[in-house]
Amino acid sequence: MKTVRNSLLCLFFAATTICGEPAKKEEVRPIPPPGIQLSDADKAELEQGLQELTKEIDLLAKQLKSPQIDLLTDVRIYQNAIRYALTYNEFFNVKEVPNAKKLLEFGLERAKQLKEGKPVWATVSGLLPRGYISKIDGSVQPYGMVIPQSYEMDPDRPRRLDIWLHGRNEKLSEVNFLWQRHTDAGQFTPPDAFVLHLYGRYCNANKFAGEVDLFEALAEVKKRYAIDENRILLRGFSMGGGACWQFATHFSGLWAAAAPGAGFSETAQFCKIMQDPTNMPPSYEQTLWHMYDSTDYAVNLFNCSTVVYSGEKDRQKQAADMMEAALKAEGLTMNHVIGPGTEHRYHPDSKIEIDRRLNAIAVKGRNPVPQKVKFTTWTLRYNEMLWVTIDSMDKHWERARVDAEIVDNRTVKVETKNVTALTLKMQSGYCPLDTTIKPCVIIDGKKLEAQPVQTDRSW
Repeated sequence: MKTVRNSLLCLFFAATTICGEPAKKEEVRPIPPPGIQLSDADKAELEQGLQELTKEIDLLAKQLKSPQIDLLTDVRIYQNAIRYALTYNEFFNVKEVPNAKKLLEFGLERAKQLKEGKPVWATVSGLLPRGYISKIDGSVQPYGMVIPQSYEMDPDRPRRLDIWLHGRNEKLSEVNFLWQRHTDAGQFTPPDAFVLHLYGRYCNANKFAGEVDLFEALAEVKKRYAIDENRILLRGFSMGGGACWQFATHFSGLWAAAAPGAGFSETAQFCKIMQDPTNMPPSYEQTLWHMYDSTDYAVNLFNCSTVVYSGEKDRQKQAADMMEAALKAEGLTMNHVIGPGTEHRYHPDSKIEIDRRLNAIAVKGRNPVPQKVKFTTWTLRYNEMLWVTIDSMDKHWERARVDAEIVDNRTVKVETKNVTALTLKMQSGYCPLDTTIKPCVIIDGKKLEAQPVQTDRSW
């Protein structure tokens, strides 16, 4: 649906007035740009194909029952893509027209398979666009999967999942996204692993609704495929690198590893705001930078293995340099793969090295209950880290901090700042504390007797 996209564009335009001089009204360019004018014949053919596909979808919606009706979203993605492109003038190149016609064929073929009770696409390997219904607005949102060939022989075995966050592309209509997901596996395709390509509500660096898109798509993938919860990795480059920094620092406890490339990691320096102290944004705006600035959450990478990439000559190496300084301030040394003599792209040798490191990390996987947790946040929007949850803060939009440690098999020590309530919780099978005694929890020097560990080793 366009409602969310247009709202996000309003936010984007507001931000662009910060990153340099405020734009004059006549200088503001629309994003996405205006499309081309279709020939009458092409427009008529697309409209006819869309009507045919819509008719099939409407019939299936009445006929299908669970669980097959859940697959109807995999057909509706094609309907929406063509409808949006026609309605909002989102054909940007004549080459996209035959692609759109082919997408209609894919949609009709899936509708036919559903009608016959044989949805083959849901069981095969290869490149596979799919869809889900968003809880935000009830819209059907597309995503892409790369399914390993081994899946067809052993579909029930939990596998590694890599999540790819795409770069900036103002012409990434849903037509173009679906075509990519049918024809391009992407930068990285690790063996015997799934890859999830997010659309992210178009081109917003996975902010706001784009952030929700990751978790909604991930939940849908987990329903449809066997995913190893402890081997989920994040990757992204350019704008996707900025998104990767965001998810890596704000949700560090969820991933086995993160691999941001280029992008951006904070607001003030990236947008060169500090160059003119007489033209600073208002204080409330600067406060809200703490919502997404990854440098403010850098210490959380203590909980997530991170492999960073930059081209040696890439101006967006600035993002990694800012994160490196923030990590150093926390006593952490950033692992940084640099492409020699390279501008804004991956160096071939660097891709091999990044894969080598991530594959080694993925073999070991994530530890959901590590001995130590270091956690910082500025808002309860991001209040969980592994077995620590911040439930209440003394002052919102000021830094909150928790350092928690399992000292021995009967003692947990917690030090806090700007935290007034928290929860410690360890999932079944992972609590290392003694099950025969009540653990002692020491919070800011105060000793408390906690509830005993359960027999399933949860706490």
